Amino acid sequence: MDTIRADHIISLEKLSIGYQQENVLLSDINLSVGPGEMVALIGRNGTGKSTLLKSMIGLMTSLEGTCHLDGRSIGQYNLPARARLVSFVSSQISQLPSLTVGELVALGRLPYTGWMGRLNRADQQMVDQALEEVQMGSFASRKLDRLSDGERQRAMIARAFVQDTRLMVLDEPTAFLDIPNTFDLIRLLSRFRDGGKSIVYSTHDLEMAMQCADKMWVIHEGRIVEGAPEDLGLSGLFDELFQSSGIGFDEYSGRFLFNGARKGSIRLEGKEDQAFIWTVNALGRLGFSVDSNADYQLNVEQVGTGYQWTIEREGGSVSFSNLYKLARFLTQDK
Repeated sequence: MDTIRADHIISLEKLSIGYQQENVLLSDINLSVGPGEMVALIGRNGTGKSTLLKSMIGLMTSLEGTCHLDGRSIGQYNLPARARLVSFVSSQISQLPSLTVGELVALGRLPYTGWMGRLNRADQQMVDQALEEVQMGSFASRKLDRLSDGERQRAMIARAFVQDTRLMVLDEPTAFLDIPNTFDLIRLLSRFRDGGKSIVYSTHDLEMAMQCADKMWVIHEGRIVEGAPEDLGLSGLFDELFQSSGIGFDEYSGRFLFNGARKGSIRLEGKEDQAFIWTVNALGRLGFSVDSNADYQLNVEQVGTGYQWTIEREGGSVSFSNLYKLARFLTQDK
């Protein structure tokens, strides 16, 4: 095993986590997070993702082992000192309806202002900057109960950002976000990482994690496997994860594909443009492989401002004006 470097912001040694000795979720955990590194934690529900995140930053007591934060045992930090090093965003949506967004985000400055919570000009500038970072600059005076779940989640991330810590830990931060906001959030976290912060977040979105994480922690069969996404792919881990679920990992596209019944093969002809690529995707979804030696041929060609798909086989040809009609023919044709 590689030697743990002193400059790791978090290092876990022989850590065991759970709610009691009789109910250990994970044991003998040896993991680390370096400065300016983004780590994605992957695992099924109930495998210990939230417990691990909370245990490693002192929000839950670990059963055994040690956790070092910035080179010191986490037990050596009092609460304000720890809050100046690590911020946490829970998977639970904040239920503080009387607060405004600006007031919630300002709570992130408490480790620096003390219990009085009086903001100076620099503190307020950080609050304003954090709101702009999460695209909520115009929401400062809005009450939390007037926000969507996704907007409240972004406000909580702004609060963590304004806390100005070296490490940000987020428990399923994209759980309440739609697809565009999920991409925006991951892009935002990547920018934080590029600015020198360390990010650890749990997620069920394995494909997204593979695109942006420097390292992944994957909970599998009671242990945690650590590595770069590509190293884990080479190890065969992703195939193991879904071998009994009808899902396969395509190492060329980096995508997880549903392994439905195979229906045959088709010879595909046409200019390799956007329509050609989407046709390949559609055929794969329907259970057809593209094979130059297939019995019949599918031509893709541009007609005016649109496209036409023509199947040629013994007995003639049939054309379609869109992929939906082609798909219906392929799946219903006997």
